[in-house]
Amino acid sequence: MFKQRVITALILAPLALMAVFYLPLAGFALFISAAFLLGAWEWSGFCGLATKAMRWVYVALTALILVLLYWQLPVQTNWPVEANTLLTSLLLAGNAWWLLAIVLVLTYPRSQKLWAQSDWGKALMGWLTLIPAWAAVMFIRSTDYAASTFTGAWLICCLLLLVWAADIGGYIVGKPFGKHKLLPKVSPGKTIEGMLGGLALVAIVVTVVAQLQDWPPQVGIWYIAAFLLTILSVFGDLTESMFKRVAGKKDSGAFLPGHGGILDRIDSLTATAPLFAIIVAIYGGFY
Repeated sequence: MFKQRVITALILAPLALMAVFYLPLAGFALFISAAFLLGAWEWSGFCGLATKAMRWVYVALTALILVLLYWQLPVQTNWPVEANTLLTSLLLAGNAWWLLAIVLVLTYPRSQKLWAQSDWGKALMGWLTLIPAWAAVMFIRSTDYAASTFTGAWLICCLLLLVWAADIGGYIVGKPFGKHKLLPKVSPGKTIEGMLGGLALVAIVVTVVAQLQDWPPQVGIWYIAAFLLTILSVFGDLTESMFKRVAGKKDSGAFLPGHGGILDRIDSLTATAPLFAIIVAIYGGFY
């Protein structure tokens, strides 16, 4: 299983980075939309939708929403982000949902009484997970695109590096040293030591980047943002674990050998992208 996981990662990571850096915006939109629609298919499995036809309806509705958003959102986003009401609303809705998701996770299993019996309520939660994140990723990729086609790509790399560092740090510390369960009723494998390991590795990564950039004035904001985003990435994972537990699933799907489903790989990204996009909009300094 571990060997299969490594092989899949070694194949997918370069492909994903090539798509981020070298696809034009329209091609990148197709690439990221395909991943998110696979995620929508997996999420429909959490919802208890009775038939494959109903699951396809959910995916089709998700695709329609993404098409409409791509049509309505400008290809190169105006600055500041407040000038675009639709995008601002989506980013705020995404962040509001994740605040609620944190509360639902912290109060699980009591909280499931509020949502577990509603199939379309869970479907709505899926849209709140996927659609603002999709809009955020598109926004980040299009950042300052007229001046440089790579600015947004590097920003996405920064987000991915943070998410990966939190995941790797959690694994290398939590696996051998994890003794205290974080939220065992949600995810028995998550430990407090693992979360602290993720935070530590993210802090090291931020420090290295700050050193390479000669310690810019906004470095304090970097550390605060990295802390918040790391906590969000943990709860992105925990939220998906909560839905999988209620649905009786071990993995969200089987699209990726050794990794489970698409949602198992992008859960932290969906949680962090809306906040990261707002941070970029406020502190990016692009005009």
